[in-house]
Amino acid sequence: MSSIPPLIIDKTTKTPQVIFDPAGNLFEISGRSLPENVVKTYEPVLQWIDQNVGKLLNGAVFSFKVDYLNSASAKMISLILTKLEEFYKSGISIEVKWYYNLDDDDIQSEGEIYAKLKKIPIKLIGIEDDDDDDDE
Repeated sequence: MSSIPPLIIDKTTKTPQVIFDPAGNLFEISGRSLPENVVKTYEPVLQWIDQNVGKLLNGAVFSFKVDYLNSASAKMISLILTKLEEFYKSGISIEVKWYYNLDDDDIQSEGEIYAKLKKIPIKLIGIEDDDDDDDE
């Protein structure tokens, strides 16, 4: 169906999982992002976006489900959003969903900053932290 190759990067304790799967219509970055080498971590993601987002005829929803970003990673996420914004401005239907735990003000405010700065629809979605066992 889709001739665009997927990009799958497994997460580690310091790097997020990346799944860009055009055939499954899934575009997601999730997990913690505090890599030793942020360029090495995000370069394949940026290259994939440059080479393939223009071919997504039906557009795409990019989901960000990060639970920790260091400042270098935040800059790379900003760069990713800027690239998506360029495709969006060229007429490709792109939406961004920014997920954050309701008790994580840092990730929430990071998403709010991106939503203000970027000229692309960014939907902030607060979710309950499913790791908590408050009902003891």
